[in-house]
Amino acid sequence: MVIRSSTDPVRHAQKQLSRLYAGDDAEQQARSWALGVLEGKGLDPARAPLRSLRALRRQDRRLGAVTARYLVDLAAGRSPSPRSGRDNPHLL
Repeated sequence: MVIRSSTDPVRHAQKQLSRLYAGDDAEQQARSWALGVLEGKGLDPARAPLRSLRALRRQDRRLGAVTARYLVDLAAGRSPSPRSGRDNPHLL
């Protein structure tokens, strides 16, 4: 799947999570799953975001990089804000 720079990464991540987790609380389910995975690996998403992102993607290969980053932010207690790919070229 190719993501164009005009795509909002937060909206993209939320869409993917809604496809992976059923129900209205897909984001909460995904956050709980991510916290469990990271806790099991002994990773703190706030202190080791890149290792956390890699651990989540290894655990579930269906996760795209943008969605994994979104989950790391949620697990770390940060609220991902919508922004364009021009703000951070590594997201898109």
